[in-house]
Amino acid sequence: MSHVIAVASIIGGGKTSFVKAIAERLKNATTIHYDHYERSTEESADNLIQWMRNGADFNDFVIPRLPEDLEKLKQGKSVFDPLTGIEIRPNKYIIFEMPLGKEHRLTAAYIDLLIWIEIPLDIALARKIKEFASNFLTEHLNYKDCITWLDKYLDNYLSIVRDVLQIQKEKVSVNADIIINGEGDLENMVQKATDEILHRIL
Repeated sequence: MSHVIAVASIIGGGKTSFVKAIAERLKNATTIHYDHYERSTEESADNLIQWMRNGADFNDFVIPRLPEDLEKLKQGKSVFDPLTGIEIRPNKYIIFEMPLGKEHRLTAAYIDLLIWIEIPLDIALARKIKEFASNFLTEHLNYKDCITWLDKYLDNYLSIVRDVLQIQKEKVSVNADIIINGEGDLENMVQKATDEILHRIL
């Protein structure tokens, strides 16, 4: 029988690295990623503002195929990642990178355990900017284009993204089964999480 363990956090919370490390530590685990299915990041800032004014219901986000793929994995059937085309095979543990946690009812029905990575907004933002800067340097991109892009990113962050992250923290973290300090060392975070998982799911 497969168990779905969701991992949620704000942008810059380290979900991707954490999910990969958890899967490697548990060994008999596979991963599935919300970001490979979602369409909400294609929404304009105006639409996101209207979404907040309407009550900020995460169930408004359309995530094609994701609920069905989670159900298939729990039934022991393989699915294919819609972004990469790579086969996702069922395993005892399905580590599900899912920033909406249990707030999206169509996928929440398949979540057995929710881990929330708690991290201050300023540290998460600093990590994200550092990641962008590293990518700019590695790819040897035009500095003016990079700074223009970063300026726009920060404009969006101040005008809408920060508010959305605050809503996410308030709504998603309250229903977490396990809360991990995201400011800690990755190895210690993974050790604590896997100990909790093995204690709760035999």
